[in-house]
Amino acid sequence: MKTVTQKQTETWNSDMASKDSSKLLAQLTEVLSVLSKNDALTIFLMANEGIKSELDTPTKIGLTKKQYYTRLKQLVDLGLVVKHNESYTQTAFGKVVYQKHIIGLTNNIKNSKYLQMVDVLKADPKFNDSDIMEFISKVEPQISADLEPSRKTSTVVSSYEDMVRKILEMVEFAQSDILLITRFQNELIINAILKKASAGVNVRALADTGMVEEYFVKEPGMKSDRNKNEREKVVANPFYPSKIDRRYTQVPFCVLVVDNKHVGLEIADVTESKKFKMAIFAEDHTLSASMTTLFNTLWQKAVTNPPKIVTKTV
Repeated sequence: MKTVTQKQTETWNSDMASKDSSKLLAQLTEVLSVLSKNDALTIFLMANEGIKSELDTPTKIGLTKKQYYTRLKQLVDLGLVVKHNESYTQTAFGKVVYQKHIIGLTNNIKNSKYLQMVDVLKADPKFNDSDIMEFISKVEPQISADLEPSRKTSTVVSSYEDMVRKILEMVEFAQSDILLITRFQNELIINAILKKASAGVNVRALADTGMVEEYFVKEPGMKSDRNKNEREKVVANPFYPSKIDRRYTQVPFCVLVVDNKHVGLEIADVTESKKFKMAIFAEDHTLSASMTTLFNTLWQKAVTNPPKIVTKTV
């Protein structure tokens, strides 16, 4: 039997990395190519608020039907826009692109004159980088922040909405693995993880037993019939019937680990444990390894079946 040498393994890993890079570059090129079209960008920007799916929609936004439906299909195929009920809206991926790239680029264009000032000052030997940064920080603080070399290894968010946005961003760019410890339920996060799992990303999820018990408390009384087990599975597991491996245990706080390096960590409120207080997001291999160890420890103690709710009879 042939053994695989270290060199062969390294060559294989290099080839896979090259293929992944080529695939990502092709996707990036396609997204930029479509969004560079004025009519496609118009539709994408309007989808932030939602575009009604009506016969006269193309006319209302100043496009022919051919232009409208051609660009709309491209945006949907790229995963930037999705039809929800009777409207087209940005997907989780679309919202990340909109917030981080479209809005960010728009702001930089508005501040282009300040960036030109930086170039002029840098060309003059009388001014060093420290002088330039000090000057720009007084004129336009945001430009100064953008130009500073990034030393920040973590981000802290203090609102639940910002936490959800950061989680969606981490999940969207997951390549191989997602580990999730959760005591909250959010439809956007669930849908984003389901999409990644369908694309081949390995997902394991630990759900808080208390959270699942609350699902059943809020759910109308379960009838004892042949469909009871199926209904219980749907209530207890929002990922059902996907192949995502999910177990149940007591969860101290929420954790997300993506690709063994990206980490999201919830800081629970000490005085009110069920209340969200803040979350830390970082690209840190050491922290990732620590949280993965925590996950695996909880995973070994967790159960595969959701907690049973005993219904009181009068």
